[in-house]
Amino acid sequence: MSRVSIDQSRRVSSAAQWAKTLASFALVLACTASVGHRYAMVETVAFFWVLALVAGLAVLALLGAAVGFARLWTNGDKAGKASLAAIFLALIVLTPFGIAGYLAYALPPLTDISTDLTEPPPLVRAARLRTADMNPIQPLSQEAIAAQRLAYPDVAGRRFDGSMERVINAVQVVLTAHGWQPKAPWPSELQAGDEIVLELDAPSFILRLPADAVLRLTDEGESVFLDMRLNARYGPHDLGDNARRIRSFMNDVDAEFARQSLLIIDIPASSEGENPVK
Repeated sequence: MSRVSIDQSRRVSSAAQWAKTLASFALVLACTASVGHRYAMVETVAFFWVLALVAGLAVLALLGAAVGFARLWTNGDKAGKASLAAIFLALIVLTPFGIAGYLAYALPPLTDISTDLTEPPPLVRAARLRTADMNPIQPLSQEAIAAQRLAYPDVAGRRFDGSMERVINAVQVVLTAHGWQPKAPWPSELQAGDEIVLELDAPSFILRLPADAVLRLTDEGESVFLDMRLNARYGPHDLGDNARRIRSFMNDVDAEFARQSLLIIDIPASSEGENPVK
């Protein structure tokens, strides 16, 4: 009597496979676009459109994984591993979007942050260079001032007990470390009571998202007061990044000024080599 063999193989869920493919592609596309933007190979507006596409692909991957699990439950299709991989990769892609969404909800929609809300340092050059697709540079509204005071009460200028030259030296070191470029050279000659206003290209550290900054250093005789303003070029919300970067910059200048101050302290000459007193 011949034995009839029955094919017991299970079908592979195409939805789960597609979900895994979409999630993998979204992750690769996000990484490629981010690297391209950081190294100025992708324009900012195009980068934002790519990010929107990446988010859409990740959401489709999650939907495909859900369909894969449904097929696994109802038809017994092979979908478990592919669906789990799709969910894992899609969640990696969507995590930054989730964080951005939370920050957009929790923080006020500001793009222009200043340490001086009464008389903000002017962004004259930046205003001339802004294009139609960028955020316009405008006077701070009363609503924006109130929102900044409520959300970022610790964003303020710093006073340094020292000469203008010493403060400039500390600021230049920090600018180099942050990768910010002045739009004009520092003044070659300084006089007592000077006020220096210096505009800068101030991209963010990781993605190099463009922003304009301005520093205002006011000579007060035996001290110098440093104010700062940071304005994002794109987007309706800075997600708190401007305030965080102003805090970081001020703290770094404070630390560098203190470090340089220690270096110029007179150290007593060594007594080594002198004849001992008997």
